Amino acid sequence: MEIKPTLHKLSNGISVILDPMDVETDEVCICFKTGSLDEEDSERGLTHFCEHMFFKGTPRFPSAQLARDYIADKGAYINAYTGYDKLRFCGRVVSKNLYSLLDFWADALENSLFDSNEIETERGVVLDELRRSLSYVERLQLFFINKMLYKIDVPDGTVVLGTPESIKSFTRKQIVDFIARRLSAKNCLICVSGKIDNQDELLKKIEARFNFLPTHDVKQKRIWHYHPFAGCKIMEKLNNVKLDVLFPRLWKNTIENQYKDSCVASFENVLRERLTDVLREEHGLVYGVETVYYGECFEPVNGVTTQTAPENMARVMALIAKTAHQVYTTGCPTENDLRKHRNEMQLSNANFLESNSERCNRFVFDWVNYNQMYDHKKMCELEAAVTAEDVYKYTRGYFDGPMSIIAQGPKFDGNLWQIWHDNFKSK
Repeated sequence: MEIKPTLHKLSNGISVILDPMDVETDEVCICFKTGSLDEEDSERGLTHFCEHMFFKGTPRFPSAQLARDYIADKGAYINAYTGYDKLRFCGRVVSKNLYSLLDFWADALENSLFDSNEIETERGVVLDELRRSLSYVERLQLFFINKMLYKIDVPDGTVVLGTPESIKSFTRKQIVDFIARRLSAKNCLICVSGKIDNQDELLKKIEARFNFLPTHDVKQKRIWHYHPFAGCKIMEKLNNVKLDVLFPRLWKNTIENQYKDSCVASFENVLRERLTDVLREEHGLVYGVETVYYGECFEPVNGVTTQTAPENMARVMALIAKTAHQVYTTGCPTENDLRKHRNEMQLSNANFLESNSERCNRFVFDWVNYNQMYDHKKMCELEAAVTAEDVYKYTRGYFDGPMSIIAQGPKFDGNLWQIWHDNFKSK
């Protein structure tokens, strides 16, 4: 399937990506480049609360039920998402009703009532969402990683959802003022991936329907730096210990470094396979090993993660260190490794090319992170061109940066930091 997206700038500053595909549906994403990390401490959770309120009624659709009925009648679904650096409104619709979906979102963004009674009702919903979030072990573990690596800490709450106190404090005026300040044509992207019969007509309709957006500048002000950390969090109710071994990303997150990042990905793929062979197949210590990436909105770190019983921790850490050193120093990957990785990437790229949801999500990611659109066809070609020599060249220093070792779970014996340094060397 071809990929020929185009990036446009409307007269009021809105960015638009049109991505025509040979399908019968359209994926729509309206993204504002502002998120939870842009909030003041007193506003913690306000972006997410505003996201909820955009679903709570306009003069055209006074109730959430009427809005749901309209969307269902148009053969569509809708959703929204608040992230650290973005606020997204998205949906998918049969192509004949594309304009109806765009008009629905424009109505919500322009005419939401923010009814005081609905605000009070939604407080309970968001408070329940917060309670649920704080009960998920995986999320608590991620919150701890963010706290240790990036000093992001929201006691009794989360960065995105806020705290019980902040959620209870939001007023209608605060919501309206916040939206007026943080949402603008200049930090807005509208992406459509799918069936597009007439691009010029679609651009004109988008420009006319979304011309209500103000045109002021919106700055994203927070920069979160990586702080290496070695330590553990005791979680006695768990049976396994979650272990993350992390290193700073070698190359800056730029489009120009995409090929180098592909070389690093090939190296990490080999590392993951070798660790799986050693830890699972040879020693039976873990269920699986994964490569991991933290810090999409921060200074990123890469590495490996796994889980095991507390009595196995010292052995697992020693084997990770020995295997990592062996992979790093013996000229991996082989041509066979690269061939397998290329085939895996072919499948991944095919999934991307054939899904308008995946394509739309990736274009939004590129716009938020790079403020431009990347040539994904070229990227696929670069991934296929990765050589063993370049993998070796562009992964030198992978383990040299300030590392972090984070363990979360029941108590265990052993100094993981010392075990790593004792074993990451030739024997």
